[in-house]
Amino acid sequence: MLMTGAESLRDVIAFPKTQRAQDLLTQAPGPVDEKQLRELHIRLRNVTQAA
Repeated sequence: MLMTGAESLRDVIAFPKTQRAQDLLTQAPGPVDEKQLRELHIRLRNVTQAA
């Protein structure tokens, strides 16, 4: 950004994302199936937030 004189980082970032951290080009992040999670030894759990 500094080297190009751009006013915004979004003008020069290689992989722009939305405000929700989504990449519209690759549709990331996307859903993951159980097999992929098992291969990576990742377990998801539901955590309720205290009000």
